[in-house]
Amino acid sequence: MFAKKAALFLVASSSGVAAFSPNASANNHIGVNGKSSQRLMCGLVAAIDDIWTSKPVGYDDIALLNDYDKETNEVLKKTSEILYHRGPDGMTCSSGAIGKKDVGSNARWAMGHTRLAIVDPNNRKADMPFQLDFEVDGKMKKVKLAANGEIYNHEKVYADLVENDGWTHDRISGSDCEVIAHSFARHGGAATAAKLDGMFAFVVFEEDAETGNVKAFAARDPVGIKPLYFGRASNADSETTDATGYVFASELKALVGHVVPKSVTAIPAGHYWTPEEGVVCYHNPDWLRKDDYAPWEEEGHEITDDQIREAFDKAIKKRMMADVDYGFLLSGGVDSAVVSNILLPLYKEAQLEKGGEFKPIPTFTVGMENSPDVMAAKAVVKDLGGSKYINHIIRHFTPDEVFDMIPKIVYHMETYEAELIRSSIPNWFLAEAAAKEVKMVLTGEGADELFAGYLYFQDADCPMALQNELKRIYGMLGNINLHRTDRMTMAHGLEARVPFLDTEFTELVMSVNPTKKIVDAEAVKSNSRGREKTMLRELYEAPNTDGYSIPEPVLWRAKAMQCEGVGEDWVSILQASVSALVSDEEMEGAAEKFSLHTPQTKEEYYYRRIFEENFPGMEHVVTPWEGGGRAMGAAWKSDLYTREGLKNVDMLSHSLQEGKETKVSALSATFDVRKPSIRSSSNSLFSRLGFSGNKNFNRSTSASFASSADIETMDSISEQYCEKARAEAIKFGYSEFESWLTTGGDDRSLILDSGANKYHIKPRPINQSDIFRGSCTGNPPTHRGYDAARTMYEKHFKGLKREDLDAALVTVFESQRRRLAQYLNLPSGAEIILCPSGSDAEYIPIAMAKALHPTKFIANGITQFNEIGAGTEPASRGDYFSTHAPFLGANDLKTLSGFDGIKGLFINARNDDGSVRVSASEEMNEFCSRQLEDGFYPIIHGVFGGKTGVRDTVMPGSQEVGDKSMGVVDACQGRFTLDEMKQWMNQESVVLFTTSKFFQAPPFCGAVIVPPGIAKKLSSAPAPMNMITDSMGLGAFLTDKELPVCLQNWKNALKNEGNNNVGLALRWEAGLAAMEALSSVPDTDRMSVSHEWASAVKFMVDSDDLLDIFSIERSIVSIRIGKHSGGWLDMVEARDLYRWMSLEISGLIPHATDDERMALSTIIYIGQPVSVSDSHAIVRIALGVESLLTYTVDKVTTLKEDEMTVRKLAAIAKYFDHLKASGS
Repeated sequence: MFAKKAALFLVASSSGVAAFSPNASANNHIGVNGKSSQRLMCGLVAAIDDIWTSKPVGYDDIALLNDYDKETNEVLKKTSEILYHRGPDGMTCSSGAIGKKDVGSNARWAMGHTRLAIVDPNNRKADMPFQLDFEVDGKMKKVKLAANGEIYNHEKVYADLVENDGWTHDRISGSDCEVIAHSFARHGGAATAAKLDGMFAFVVFEEDAETGNVKAFAARDPVGIKPLYFGRASNADSETTDATGYVFASELKALVGHVVPKSVTAIPAGHYWTPEEGVVCYHNPDWLRKDDYAPWEEEGHEITDDQIREAFDKAIKKRMMADVDYGFLLSGGVDSAVVSNILLPLYKEAQLEKGGEFKPIPTFTVGMENSPDVMAAKAVVKDLGGSKYINHIIRHFTPDEVFDMIPKIVYHMETYEAELIRSSIPNWFLAEAAAKEVKMVLTGEGADELFAGYLYFQDADCPMALQNELKRIYGMLGNINLHRTDRMTMAHGLEARVPFLDTEFTELVMSVNPTKKIVDAEAVKSNSRGREKTMLRELYEAPNTDGYSIPEPVLWRAKAMQCEGVGEDWVSILQASVSALVSDEEMEGAAEKFSLHTPQTKEEYYYRRIFEENFPGMEHVVTPWEGGGRAMGAAWKSDLYTREGLKNVDMLSHSLQEGKETKVSALSATFDVRKPSIRSSSNSLFSRLGFSGNKNFNRSTSASFASSADIETMDSISEQYCEKARAEAIKFGYSEFESWLTTGGDDRSLILDSGANKYHIKPRPINQSDIFRGSCTGNPPTHRGYDAARTMYEKHFKGLKREDLDAALVTVFESQRRRLAQYLNLPSGAEIILCPSGSDAEYIPIAMAKALHPTKFIANGITQFNEIGAGTEPASRGDYFSTHAPFLGANDLKTLSGFDGIKGLFINARNDDGSVRVSASEEMNEFCSRQLEDGFYPIIHGVFGGKTGVRDTVMPGSQEVGDKSMGVVDACQGRFTLDEMKQWMNQESVVLFTTSKFFQAPPFCGAVIVPPGIAKKLSSAPAPMNMITDSMGLGAFLTDKELPVCLQNWKNALKNEGNNNVGLALRWEAGLAAMEALSSVPDTDRMSVSHEWASAVKFMVDSDDLLDIFSIERSIVSIRIGKHSGGWLDMVEARDLYRWMSLEISGLIPHATDDERMALSTIIYIGQPVSVSDSHAIVRIALGVESLLTYTVDKVTTLKEDEMTVRKLAAIAKYFDHLKASGS
């Protein structure tokens, strides 16, 4: 699609979805379609007026329905986009009206659907909502259907309609879900739901065209694999009155703001809903519903092992139904090992039938190095034939990655159930890895609920108690295990299928005498027959049809809940970490604050707090385990578990782990011991949190401002990074306050072995005898800024304890945003985001674009390439631009989480000969037009002053207030007037700004100015959660405290009381002090001074034969340096000159004149060199705010400093070869 040239290339983001033309329809219909490589999952949103329980006069003010008759139902579209992670292989939104007004049955309706295309993926007719008309018994029925899931028996259901009911309506697609509409029209909702074999959730609105009768129906599959919620619509003009309407969604997050929270209901597994009947159970197998169910007591009742194995083979075969590549999740437990053992021969057979080269099946495992799960999974793969047949992908993780995942996990899981959240974390990593390879996976979920797989079953006192407990936990699957499976895979566009929970197979296994499932406690201790799930283990001891067997240590290993099996230590670390964020006072008030399902531990309180922030008023929808955990709700008491999990995780170790010795006497298995166990090895977070072998936790009560000796007890990566940076500064004699100025940034702010940063700048003002003319690069603090920042430090931060720091920074950053807005004279409604630098400011327009258009591809256009910060180019692609990040510390990561694939157009500032490329703005406009034509969302940059001050001819605005494109003005140099800022705000340009250039704040402190119109839209747009909740996404750079009110949704996701950027607050205070000092100088005077000063400096430069004015742009004078041999200094040579300018080098030139020696002895800071052509570079002399203010009252002194600067440049040019030869 895009041509690639030397310095001009474009690749569109693969994280979005491009728009295609709306389908023609009598109803409003909006569609978007992505590339076939998209791996996403299905989600639905639906709404309809309530014409059953009330007969309103006119329509209620329901946001999802108000625009039912408009070309675009914007609210429906944006709400559907909230579920984009579930499946924009295609997103379609439809709305309209059905029924007849004259009979009081007229209702508006709306449906939005995001599709994961697994069956018939390339057929656009398979996109939902389906709107199908059927003639049934002489009556026309109009059916609207939105569904999520897979119907494995769709061909049989349709065939039965044709053969048994004389059905004559053809299917319009190969979609498995289309058959729901056909069956509904013929048999109605309840009968249809009962016929379906699969995992599903669907909503149907049906109109009888003759009578005007309208039906609404919603249903969920028998086990609860797919989710579905509904609630009463809320009136848009009322906070208290229920509207006469219903709203449905696959996830709670799509209901927030659309329903009365207290009305929200999760449709239970195996139930349907209608407005007339409410929620009704349609799935009523005897084994689940009858208390006296005991067929094994009947004469002749016998279930053979072969019957069970045949039923399970059938369950797996039907779940191989797909037109795309798939794989399986191999946890290392016996359940997934059994699935893989059966699946692999079937997969091989399918590959042979398909023809062509055999493709090993992708297989995915998650865990810490040497964890029980990982080592067991490796053994399974090896014994199934290894890499010849299986592409085994292992996602290793460390405890360091876990803590910052919690807000994201809670947001996607929509729960506060502690055990469930813990187990969801490794599932997130697992799904993330799998989704990069396939669109669908099979899993071993559900076997424990059929075969008594949990360790606490050893305490069951009789077979019927065990049977009843299996029924209890089976009934919770839709709230717990399957809830986790759906949400964690769905968050990454991955479909998970669960063959153990096939309804036929389940009924068969649950009719087996529960005596066969009894668990012997002694067998658990000895790892022998009789332990939990012995029945399943014995069923699959024998080799599969290929002759491969499950390794005995895996077949007989202890049941481990996934949060335990992936690594034995990390849960304790996690619990200690989150518990530290909840005070004793908060726990004392837990019952009052959370009267329903009151948290009993600090861990539970922490999760509940995050849930309430995202889903206020919906706490009743969550169904946690009775007693706080699965085992606690059993009819018997078990001492194996507490609310925090398994007491003794050593029970989970097995002989396949390196360095582990496990009892396997009954199996006679032996394995080599090669290296120490993970328990005895050191890992960074384990050590940092102060854990020892007995897991005691030692915490400093004032670690926010701890000494360097306390670094190893810091709670988070960001704190450790901060303290190490401070310790390095203090080592070179800098004060506590000065050390804080070096924190909260990237590698450019850190003190190096030279005692200064990479710009040769120190975190304190320069000496009075030194000269500073480098206000276009990085600045030492001015005396004014230094004093202001130190005053703030002493007033707000010095001696403050960790628990008080968060609130202090909220206050400080709010004040700084307000003062900045006042100085810039921003219009009402404009907002400010504070950020560590101008480079990371580049991430924010990308995230804003995703918030406004989550389903669009993004193309990011950058001008002034090579004249803007080196970090701009990688940041504009969503890549890390530094080896360090404020809240992540040192890292070698490439791309921010959620920013994958964002690339764009990069236009050089200059031609090869160094001349300014005047066509840059025109090229950018052409780029914008091309992207709009192709359906992409373009971000268009204009640079108002690059390193040499060059400005683009046009500063782009945002077309249609950001609906069509986003204009970004890079004004990071700060050399603009208030009138120019006003113009940018008027055209809805997003402005990037720093005070660490012209305003001479210490490096670095940035801001993103959000214009009023875009700020307003962001306030109601969903947050781009995949970009901001991860500590390796925007969370590595920002917290909620730096954000304005228009980004409240972002603030909730980025809220992290443990991440506090004190250094940024201090640097911004220094910059604001300069801005406020300059506020008394009108823009006209400032521009006049800059012009006069530049003319004077030009005269000085022109007086020396080796110096040449390259360009003058406002208050930046760019100079190229001649060589005696001819030509100009290149970039390497200019870097040497730049370094020598900041050093006292008079002793290196003994034959210099007195005037030259005086100049060479003066320490002068100038702007960094810039490469402007293939042949040479330039250096810069820049007038900063302090020099400008001094110039207005004392021109002579200011120009004497400039004269000395030019003299030193000339002397270095004259003696350049000598200085180079000295090796200095």
